[in-house]
Amino acid sequence: MELQAGKRWQLTKEDSFLMLASGQVEVYAVTQDKDEFRQSYLLTLEAGKAIFPAMDEFEEIDVLIYAVKDSVLEEKSFLDMDPHELQPLMQDWFKELGELPWLKRLAALGDDMLSLWGSRKLFADSLGSSHELLEAFRKHQRIFSMLRGMRFLSADRRLARRQKIIARQKKWLINDAIGNLLGEDEILYEESSTEQAGKAVDETSFILKLAMKALSMPEADINISAEIAKKLDSLALLRRLAQKANIQLRLVKLEGKKWFTKDSGVLIGWYGENKEIAAIIPESPGRYKIITRRNPAGLPLTSEVLDKIDKDAFVCYAGFPRRKLKIMDLLRFMFHQCWKADYRTIILVSFFAGLIPLVSPVITETIFQDILPIMDREGLVTVTQVVMVTSFTMAALSMIRTVAVVRISTRLDMAVEAALWGRLLSLPQKFFSRFTTGELASRMQGMEAVKEVVSGNFVTAIFNTVFSFWSLILMCWYSLKLTAAAMVVWGIWCLITAFIYRRVLSFQRKLITAKNEEAGLVQQVFTGLSKFRVHGAEEQAYHLWSKVFGVTWKWNLALRWQGNYNTIIAAVQPFVLNMLLYYIVVYGMQETVQTGNGGSMVQTGIGYAQFLAFEAAFSSFNGTLNAVIPLVGTFFTIQPHIENLRPILEEVPETTDDKLEADPLSGAIEVSHLTFAYGEGKKDVIRDVSFQVAAGENVAIVGHSGCGKSTLVRLLLGFEQPKSGAVYYDGQSLAELSPPSVRSQMGVVLQNGQLMSGDIFTNIVGQSALTQDDAWAAAEAAGIADDIREMPMGMQTVISEGSNNISGGQRQRIMIARALAAKPAILIFDEATSALDNRTQAIVTESLNKLNTTRLVIAHRLSTIKECDRILVMDKGSIVESGSYEELLSQNGVFAQLVKRQVA
Repeated sequence: MELQAGKRWQLTKEDSFLMLASGQVEVYAVTQDKDEFRQSYLLTLEAGKAIFPAMDEFEEIDVLIYAVKDSVLEEKSFLDMDPHELQPLMQDWFKELGELPWLKRLAALGDDMLSLWGSRKLFADSLGSSHELLEAFRKHQRIFSMLRGMRFLSADRRLARRQKIIARQKKWLINDAIGNLLGEDEILYEESSTEQAGKAVDETSFILKLAMKALSMPEADINISAEIAKKLDSLALLRRLAQKANIQLRLVKLEGKKWFTKDSGVLIGWYGENKEIAAIIPESPGRYKIITRRNPAGLPLTSEVLDKIDKDAFVCYAGFPRRKLKIMDLLRFMFHQCWKADYRTIILVSFFAGLIPLVSPVITETIFQDILPIMDREGLVTVTQVVMVTSFTMAALSMIRTVAVVRISTRLDMAVEAALWGRLLSLPQKFFSRFTTGELASRMQGMEAVKEVVSGNFVTAIFNTVFSFWSLILMCWYSLKLTAAAMVVWGIWCLITAFIYRRVLSFQRKLITAKNEEAGLVQQVFTGLSKFRVHGAEEQAYHLWSKVFGVTWKWNLALRWQGNYNTIIAAVQPFVLNMLLYYIVVYGMQETVQTGNGGSMVQTGIGYAQFLAFEAAFSSFNGTLNAVIPLVGTFFTIQPHIENLRPILEEVPETTDDKLEADPLSGAIEVSHLTFAYGEGKKDVIRDVSFQVAAGENVAIVGHSGCGKSTLVRLLLGFEQPKSGAVYYDGQSLAELSPPSVRSQMGVVLQNGQLMSGDIFTNIVGQSALTQDDAWAAAEAAGIADDIREMPMGMQTVISEGSNNISGGQRQRIMIARALAAKPAILIFDEATSALDNRTQAIVTESLNKLNTTRLVIAHRLSTIKECDRILVMDKGSIVESGSYEELLSQNGVFAQLVKRQVA
């Protein structure tokens, strides 16, 4: 069978295996369940090797073959093979499997069976016949498939079913393997701890799902495995699950006696003496209820209930959907974040507000036609009362509508800004290389324009226009001819306004582009202001700014002129239209006819009272149009702002709903045939790099500048996506995992890393639940503790923007302390100690040696990596040498040349 490069083949037959006649393949363990498909890298095999089926007794695991090169596979039957020819193939298979990091850790626990997998004695007692050898092989293969399946299903709902089957099927060598895997001596304690963690996950997930429902978010599975939850305290667990639920949290204090009477959003807090996690859900603006796992029906916030609520709570903000967004997705999200009752209020109020202007024309006609001619005082008093009631009603309706508008605008401000920031922070690293910081800040301002579309003012204007057509109908009732004349003028006015707004749209696009460029330049100038001053080049900075500002001012001025034209036309339009109406009434609608012998004159045009009534209805409708058309123009002019915002909305976040949560990492890393280039058609920066790092191993990566070391680190962190190949953590492909769930278990110090503007304590612990003691322990390990004690405010010393008030060495050591604080499973240092002196370097090295942590160190100063377990030497994007310091030095290769160059 021929298998072309890039093609896959799933091995399902249990009575045969495949021989690789030529080529190269990668072997994966995969799940048979297509709905929850998972895969895990096992081996890379060359010609002459055998590939065996999984033989999983649970029928859930298969073997998948991926052709790296064009390959030829030959199918062979177990029973047709000579046992003495088959045994070495089987021994090689298990020897290769035994090199998997997670199996090596299991074997290190003293498991005799797994130790046997790397021995030539394996199957030595089963050479009597092919059938006997096959049965022995099947037992071992099933044990491997079962262990691989347990790792697949550690975070799966089917884990309980598999564990029950394992409990019934313990026999032969399975007892030893499961005993070492689960820790038989501590099973009772582990089960108790796992149950507690599972209960915490269940309660927190229940509360977050209530918050998601209250925020109009779609349902999602936000559970994590109990193994992960055991390592998290209650706050860390809440933050982890909230991140998985796509909810942003903000810590607040529930202070004051009336906080629950205001619209404070969806809250998560703690209730009762046992501090049970609870959701505080608003049923309407200013009315809350509290829900816990024990009381899912909820309780109203009485004084007794309020006394039991903890003062600390979190406000929940919904995030944008984790996919490419369109403008309709954005508008739909905004609509769902507001109270539907507010929109209903605006519609209802606008309906009645549209009817009230009809009273004015009718009253006007009544006064001039029925009351004034006969001097009816009582009628005039009655009409005056009607006018007063109408005015007070209109004022009340306006106040109700204003409250609804303010509430919509306020909720939009809170919800949309939080969602936008959450979206921006979740985007992949490559996105930020396309824009400057200032340009991104400018683009984010486009959200303000989008909010106008669903804001209360815009919605009010739309419904005012719709319901003002009552006035237009009344105008037609009084005079179709006058209404037709008015509509002709309105049509001409709308065409002229549309032409102006079309020009405005063009100028707005150019202005926004110029503002983006100006914002980016201003940010860069202020960031590098010290460099301009050092070189005495302030005038050059001013020249650069004035050049881009001139372009901005040009289009800004053009927009102002268009606005002036629009203002003039809007001011002239009522005057012209009224003059036209008067002309038609005076000269066009006064007709006389001769009747009878007396030659009497009969008036057939509109009467005086009717004209005044028509004028009142006309003024009401025309006033609405004058208020609405600028808002409609605003609707069209926000298009450039939407286009400016579109790159942020269309970029897919690096964490999507189909990504899996990483299991607790042991520290094992595997890089398999990694190739990477910065862009299509560009030269490969990383070329077919493969290596493995065992848990707890200290590995250094060295090489000439530009050989790809830092790029390799970015690939390990998931900042860049490879052209081919993969990165595995504990056998889990990074491409299938949520990057934050992996990075949260790492401590990383990058070559050009920066500190945040804030105090030292916050820079070390971030938003985690770590204490001052944890921060000081990390500072001691990084050799910065003494420096911090000598600072005026210790851990509360504020670090300025750009870290200008501390030295480069101090900045680097604080970053190292930040990396060490959470006791990560993996440490990655990219030139992390380049600014340290020898004494401080020794302190840091000694601290790191005490940690049971995998370390991956990139260094140019080769004297700092002498104690590394292994050194990988890179040259032109490939690993060319590997070994200890002494071994590489004796080879007189690339590494030896690097050392000689530094010594010289």
